Amino acid sequence: MDIKRTTRRSLITYLFYISLSCFVTIILNIIHSSLILKIELTSISFITPIFAGLLFGSMLAHIKSLSAKLRDIAYTDSLTHIYNRLHFAHFLDAEIDKAKRYKSKFSIIFFDLDHFKNVNDTYGHLVGDDVLECVTDIVSKANRSADIFARYGGEEFIILTPETDLSGALIHAERLRNDIAQHEFKTVGHVTSSFGVAEFNTETDTVETLLDRADKALYLAKEYGRNRVEKS
Repeated sequence: MDIKRTTRRSLITYLFYISLSCFVTIILNIIHSSLILKIELTSISFITPIFAGLLFGSMLAHIKSLSAKLRDIAYTDSLTHIYNRLHFAHFLDAEIDKAKRYKSKFSIIFFDLDHFKNVNDTYGHLVGDDVLECVTDIVSKANRSADIFARYGGEEFIILTPETDLSGALIHAERLRNDIAQHEFKTVGHVTSSFGVAEFNTETDTVETLLDRADKALYLAKEYGRNRVEKS
């Protein structure tokens, strides 16, 4: 898996909203200039500061609101509202730099839902989306505030656990696996999940090798029967 690769749809959406923001700003500036000119021509220029202030305040509020929406689109997954794969990459890069500089430890946890395609095929994608949202809620409640949780794609998720060695990450992954397995989901009943865990090695790992090791551990968990945690 290449964490630096994102979908074409996400990029197009992001660029669209950037263009929209620029367009709206230009239009508001034109309106602002036109109003000032009109006021001056009608010899009531004493009102100009009032109108200019009101218009500027409205424009600023609009830009702030649009900026917040753009940030959400760029950083979070639209369904689960946790970080998306692209933004997770920034956290991972920063954590690797920190680990190499200060010799600190961290681990990553890959997991996905077992036989999730059957859920979508049997109950429909809306029910499948409900399951993904519910799993997100279960994991978010169990994670520490320092943990970075992201949807990696489809039914696959990833967690960055700062200041956590392999044994600590395995304990956390097992707790999450059990929490998901014990939960009774609306409509579908019980769902299981498989986990792959890897600790970053400051001497030998890169982003790619770390993710590859965790990914291989995840698929090993599936090969051994699913609903389990494996390490690399």
